[in-house]
Amino acid sequence: MKKILCAMLLLCVLCGVSGAAGQRRLSIVIFPTINSTGLEIWESKYYPYNVLEQKMSDYLEGLYKQSPLIEARVLDEAAMNRWLSGARRGDDMAVQLEMYSAALKSRHVVGTADTGRVSLRLRVYDSRRVRELAVRNVQGSDRRFTLDSDEDVYWFDSAISGLGIPFEGGLDLFGLTKTTYKGQKMSRLTWQQFENTSHWQAIKNSIYQAYNESMNQVRNVIRANEPDAQLTANDNFSASYETVGRILAPTATSTRKRREYIISLGRFANGALDGVKVGEVLDVVRADTYVTVVPSDPVVVLPKVIGRVKVIKVYDDNAIVRVIKDSKSEPVTLKDIVIKHTKITGK
Repeated sequence: MKKILCAMLLLCVLCGVSGAAGQRRLSIVIFPTINSTGLEIWESKYYPYNVLEQKMSDYLEGLYKQSPLIEARVLDEAAMNRWLSGARRGDDMAVQLEMYSAALKSRHVVGTADTGRVSLRLRVYDSRRVRELAVRNVQGSDRRFTLDSDEDVYWFDSAISGLGIPFEGGLDLFGLTKTTYKGQKMSRLTWQQFENTSHWQAIKNSIYQAYNESMNQVRNVIRANEPDAQLTANDNFSASYETVGRILAPTATSTRKRREYIISLGRFANGALDGVKVGEVLDVVRADTYVTVVPSDPVVVLPKVIGRVKVIKVYDDNAIVRVIKDSKSEPVTLKDIVIKHTKITGK
């Protein structure tokens, strides 16, 4: 009986190994995070150097590693430069975070009211041509209120008791106001002081949004890096995305009845899937700007499609298009934006 059970267990293990071996494992490298906000967090008072960017990269790496089918690793600056200048890379894609806005505020009213709003830019690179395949902007926020010390608790309890409210000894908020000592206050917060704050949570929320955006591009990057890739309706691709270019100049053979323009998109615009092809139809978009009476949103920009153009000739970095639809009141002209919509869907 034991031999039969051992044989069955061994068979299950072998089946599991063979099934896992058949899965396509994804390899993602994470470039060093860029921080243009000036926010710094020190390792500790004994090691006063900034660790915030490294912590952000490590958190993104941990999100990727939640999937058993994804291999992720963080590169330092030297390794990133070698990756960008190397020949054939063994990875499927690279990503990089840039924190360009961080509105982190603390207000003390019987404790600390923290609010945080962080904006990140995510760049996704394919490993075959080392080009930006996608750029996304994301935001994350968080808010929290905590009573910081026993002095705050005493003041709050005394105030409540002085109002004649029938709570013996005041209101202790279920004993949740105790805080641990996290070291002396310095010119920069240490990681121990920062890692449990609402501000770090806001940064993590924005990184999670960037992670979701990058996963929308994973299959596209892998498919683009495969030799002789063919896009078919049966492929299970990710969500749609857009490639944006601009009308640069009219061609020498352009006429009033047959208007042709040069655009800033070509065969290798930002990657294999972003490149335009002969026969594709692109939207022409123009933005209308409106001045509002709301101080927080003084200007509103609303883009709208004003026409369509058809690609008739393609070069590596540019293409020639012909206007196939527009209006006399708003004709297609120079500096208008052209957009290629990539809507590859699957099951």
